[in-house]
Amino acid sequence: MGRPPLASHPVVALGGQSVPGAASGIPAGDTAAVVIGVIPAAPWDTQPSMFMLAEQLQRLQDAAIGERGASAVATDPYGGDAPSTQYEMWVPAELSDALSTLLTRDLASALDADMQVQVSRNDWASYGDDPFLVTKLVVTGIAVLVLLLGALGLVNIALVTVKQRVREIGIRRRFGGTAGRVFFTVLMESVVATVVAGAVGGTASVLVVQSPVLRELIRQGMVSDFPPFPVDAAITGLVAATAVGALAGLLPALVALRVRVMDVIRY
Repeated sequence: MGRPPLASHPVVALGGQSVPGAASGIPAGDTAAVVIGVIPAAPWDTQPSMFMLAEQLQRLQDAAIGERGASAVATDPYGGDAPSTQYEMWVPAELSDALSTLLTRDLASALDADMQVQVSRNDWASYGDDPFLVTKLVVTGIAVLVLLLGALGLVNIALVTVKQRVREIGIRRRFGGTAGRVFFTVLMESVVATVVAGAVGGTASVLVVQSPVLRELIRQGMVSDFPPFPVDAAITGLVAATAVGALAGLLPALVALRVRVMDVIRY
């Protein structure tokens, strides 16, 4: 229809072909829908599309069933222009099979006997091999390399800190500080620092991913619903930060164990 002038209240017929010569081009018995707005289509969308209220959709389906008969629609779920309603759900991949069975059973029992229900997956994982496997491996390798480089930097900083705290560590040992306590103190300083950094990074990730600006950029007029934030990814990041802190603090903690009371005199 292009961009008809909305002031003229343009009308389209739902449920059948227009009969030449009929008033306003709408045959008797059909549903007339008034166009109330026009939205720009995506550049890759070459097929015409229309949005309507749920009540109007039901009237369209009822009109189409009335033209061809309920039996024709029920026996031809894939063919022609048989009316159908589609719903999309974001569910965990490991629950898809069980949910498909339950949804098929519950929807079929709630609808009329002449209606058919089909539940299927349309994500890439349902087709077998992971097309993003190479990308995942490359990203994982880069992430591991970055974490190792970060751990190396933390080790250098912690070693310098331990050397500057020889007097403090020696005095603690002189007044009864055990080796285990000194080791645990130095190790936990590194672990706490990385855990706090991981928590800050995870919070920043949530804010960025859930940002309305970013979602609108991804939406592009095609995505109506977004999956929830992957909590397991945030947990993985926090665990990785803890592991890096423990790895980076292990060597400085071992160096702190070698500090003797006599070293206090030299420092």
